[in-house]
Amino acid sequence: MQFSRPLKSSAHSLPSGNGAYIATILPFKAIIRQTRSLEIVRAIPLPDSASSIQWFLWSPSSERFLLSAAETIRIYSVTNNHFGGVISNPTSGTAKTTYVAFGETDDEVVVFSDFGLKVTIFNLSTSTSIEIPSPKFFNPIAASRGYAYRPRTSQCALLTRTGGKDILSIHGTQTYEVVRSWHSDTIDAQSLSWSPDGRWLAVVESAGHGPRILVYTADGHLYKIWKGPLAITDDEKDASLGAGVKILHWTMSSDFVAVGDHSSKITLLSTPSFSESMTLNHSNAVRPANGFEIWQEQVAPSPNGGFERNYAPSTQITCPPTTTGSLPAAVDAGSKVGTAFISSDTSGTLIATRSEHMPTTVWIWDIASKMLKALMVQHAPVARVTWHPSINELLMIRCEGEESKGLVYLWEPTWDAPKIVNFGSQLPDGKIIGKSVIRWLNCEGPMPALFFSDTQDCMLAALSDGDADPPWHGAVTRGVNIYGEREESPLDLVPADEKQSYGLSVEALMNEEPTMTHISGEDDEMDDTFRFRRFVGS
Repeated sequence: MQFSRPLKSSAHSLPSGNGAYIATILPFKAIIRQTRSLEIVRAIPLPDSASSIQWFLWSPSSERFLLSAAETIRIYSVTNNHFGGVISNPTSGTAKTTYVAFGETDDEVVVFSDFGLKVTIFNLSTSTSIEIPSPKFFNPIAASRGYAYRPRTSQCALLTRTGGKDILSIHGTQTYEVVRSWHSDTIDAQSLSWSPDGRWLAVVESAGHGPRILVYTADGHLYKIWKGPLAITDDEKDASLGAGVKILHWTMSSDFVAVGDHSSKITLLSTPSFSESMTLNHSNAVRPANGFEIWQEQVAPSPNGGFERNYAPSTQITCPPTTTGSLPAAVDAGSKVGTAFISSDTSGTLIATRSEHMPTTVWIWDIASKMLKALMVQHAPVARVTWHPSINELLMIRCEGEESKGLVYLWEPTWDAPKIVNFGSQLPDGKIIGKSVIRWLNCEGPMPALFFSDTQDCMLAALSDGDADPPWHGAVTRGVNIYGEREESPLDLVPADEKQSYGLSVEALMNEEPTMTHISGEDDEMDDTFRFRRFVGS
């Protein structure tokens, strides 16, 4: 492993989607660093204190970022010093803003209002806005389940609800004109999602109404209704009467749909038939076999204080800890049932899952061979798993708890053993302050890299043995310190007037304020693209 030097951070620090920049929001200023050199390329003065920021997002192209605070949304550019946008009072004062996101392009900002009154799409290039009333989901947790942009064409599918009925609509690119709208054959739809290839649109019915998935073609015609897996045993005959779908996940290849319910099983549907192809079962006992490994995290006291962690392979039958077994009572009291999450890698051949019944165990399945590839038994409950966005078969695991704040667990099938990265040991004081963020750094090059940040420090880590250059190789060769200045050497002193950023000083960068384009949510010329409600069902 190679680690960069610690950089000044805050509670709002994120890498861009393409891994080229790191944005850090400090009190009354935003600092943009270039990943390659760790050099400050922009310092933007902010009118609002960092403590009041509610939304901090990068745009799809990673050239802009968004800050939302006190009913004001501001958009800044990383590459264009003269660009800036302000959306004032985005909900027109009728309700609070509950969810903010970029649209399919950098020029679009999507804003949901409280109580599901409306969703507004603001266009920064034209300084116009479009309102669509009655989105079904609007709170921060569920809003993203109610709309989705179609890959390749960027058409928007939206789920609304009026008169006690679900309505699906497909809207055109940029104009959001209605291409097609119809009453969905659902009682209480819970989510919609496009397949990664953009050929299919899936709508999931509420679990309270039994297993039911509606599959539509890209133009909105009903293709198939899946009503649960086929009953093989007598115990499965009444499965259709139980709780329905909990999670639907498309593989990146669009060849399969993974369906998790409230049992211990996950059903894989193959496209385009959408019929059962494979069943993944989270069994209570697992036996090692050829091509399948079981790894258990081991925690032992360190001679220098603290704990040492590593993975040990299991050669015997393993029973993963369950919520009714060896886990703490607090975990058992709040236990749930069914599948907790499903995630597939970029190749679409591996799937990582976790069962609510066994919260400390990650199951890694190989779809091609229809076998269990690996089992990762952690010391603490697993919070999330994330596959690398561009490198196949590389998994990151994060766990819950105070002791796991600076830890990340990595698995790759060709390694001798999984790796454990402890960012806390690389910090100046060896302590993690506040909430921690660990993400993949999706930068160019074959070397995988990670981004870490707490409320005081951030750093990068590269998975290499030191022979290859890390993503921040420019900082290593140039010798830039935490403030973007060249480091002084006793043998080669730098004059004081040369101690500045390789572009401009931070003070000079902050003096270059962008020209802000203002858009008000109270504009009387908003378009209502929900005109189709007049002819739905006619």
